[in-house]
Amino acid sequence: MPEVFSAKSLIYWWGILTASALVKNWLEAIYAFLSDKNLFSPNRVPFSSLPGLNSWVDNAADYFKVAIKFNSTDPVATITGGPDIPGWILAAFLGLLLLLLVVRFYIHALRTDSWLDDFIALFLIYVALRFEGHLIGSSGLPFRNDFRDFVQNPVVTFILLILFLFLLTFFGEGLRSKRAFLRAITEGVFLALLMFPTETASVLGRIVDALAKFGGALLLKENWVFAVLWGALGMILAVYHLTWSERPSEKKA
Repeated sequence: MPEVFSAKSLIYWWGILTASALVKNWLEAIYAFLSDKNLFSPNRVPFSSLPGLNSWVDNAADYFKVAIKFNSTDPVATITGGPDIPGWILAAFLGLLLLLLVVRFYIHALRTDSWLDDFIALFLIYVALRFEGHLIGSSGLPFRNDFRDFVQNPVVTFILLILFLFLLTFFGEGLRSKRAFLRAITEGVFLALLMFPTETASVLGRIVDALAKFGGALLLKENWVFAVLWGALGMILAVYHLTWSERPSEKKA
């Protein structure tokens, strides 16, 4: 069973929600901090560094395109009695192979103790996506102009990165490991803050505010019935956690 959302892990989620009653004032302070739109403005450092990175990727893509002199429409192989194989098929294969390699590197980085490996892998994934999107948009293939603008848009690259982290978190390595789950969530928030600082800070603030309100509700005297039931639920989860017996297959492993 997945480690993150297993019945044994429910006690940890219960503990996180319960702890909101003890740190209610801190949560309210964090909510006020995240609500500061001037602090999380796209024009402030480090959020303003993104255009420079995109410019560097675009210049590098242009340089390699001129240096290699690759024409995507020219055939790279000819099959006797069959159609020619254009260069863009080879380019697409190499691009997909490069993307799979950097994604595999990130999945491997999640299993290590260093967070630096994760961010290096995410940076490589971002550069690979931007590089390939720029080359596709500037190729000689008969694409519509709106599609060219779409694939070269850095916002699209960041959305693809966030989707990748989402899939990894809820359907991949992050679902099998609590450590990978928390790391992927943290890195996804970091990427979202870098790309959409104001909007992401607002969403995070609402989540923190909801936790603060939940913690405050537990402390209200008129909610004593809910508080008692909530505490009983925690006791049941704690007993279940302590009396958890591993399955034979898990013991052998």
